[in-house]
Amino acid sequence: MSKQVRAASLVAMAALLLTGCTTGATPQPTPSYTPKVYVNAPLTGMPFEKGTRPSLDGPSVACKIDNVGTETLKANINRTDMVYVEMVEGGLTRLVAVWHSDMPTAVGPVRSIRPMDPDIISPLGGIVCYSGGQLKFVTMMRNTNVYNASETSEQANGTFTRDKNRVGPKNVIVDAAKLAAAHPDLTPPAAQFEFTAITEQASAVAAGTPVANFSVYYPSALSNWIVDGSSFARVQDGIPHLDSETKRPTKATNVVVLNVQIDRQYGKVPKTTLVGSGTGWVFSQGMQLAVKWSKASQTAPIVLTDAAGAPIKLIRGNTWVELLPQNENGRLEVVLPLEDATE
Repeated sequence: MSKQVRAASLVAMAALLLTGCTTGATPQPTPSYTPKVYVNAPLTGMPFEKGTRPSLDGPSVACKIDNVGTETLKANINRTDMVYVEMVEGGLTRLVAVWHSDMPTAVGPVRSIRPMDPDIISPLGGIVCYSGGQLKFVTMMRNTNVYNASETSEQANGTFTRDKNRVGPKNVIVDAAKLAAAHPDLTPPAAQFEFTAITEQASAVAAGTPVANFSVYYPSALSNWIVDGSSFARVQDGIPHLDSETKRPTKATNVVVLNVQIDRQYGKVPKTTLVGSGTGWVFSQGMQLAVKWSKASQTAPIVLTDAAGAPIKLIRGNTWVELLPQNENGRLEVVLPLEDATE
């Protein structure tokens, strides 16, 4: 055999060997795709990628917040999931602000407890923070399923501080994030209302009528809500309600107004009656809808239904609840858009 033929044969055999190795090799696995998992915040219905909001695994923090005069400037009020407006002495109002999906390090100014607060906060469980109060009202709050954090009980924990730029007693500030993180044993709150991800399916949007703005009158206080794009901007007693941290207007995706009765068993300190039923309105996306409400017990959430008894669906986002004292000259005034007002 010539050298040329032998060389050609060797080349051919090497090619066959290489081909055999290639065809017999184990295929490389295709990279797998892990879909993202989302969880809905119970108090807003907003979706968050699992693990990105650690506060969702912990308790809510509800704080009594001052709501009089220039103190309408609230620390981090726009980061709340829910806010309740309640009538207190003299026909003024105070807030029960609830943080969960977003936990700030400074909220306030924090004020004292009132007799209706146990009925408002108990359905949430979690933590309530306040600065003092009459002993009988504090005892009522302590007798609930809610962890009580007061300026006195938290002295050694560094969660309550006094703001040097405010005048006492309207200078108590709470680190909500630190307070919640200190209680990993407490469970997250249950959903208080039903939400829909599809705006057109929200009850007020689907079956309501348009509004330009509306005003909730208390005996000595006024909450005014003005349509601002897809939300409502708040005005308190004629002063735009700004967030003291961002200087931006306070806004709500949904505003729920409930007709309630005031119980005067505690004299000058009114108690909003929430265990029971009544009528009200839901405002979402510039629309209003008349509703019915009921609350079966102190720990039960408020249930909203339409005239036919179907559950009310809110738009995903934060919600403010105005507790309108029907038997104490409270009233709701609604202003229609210009095109509707002239029809």
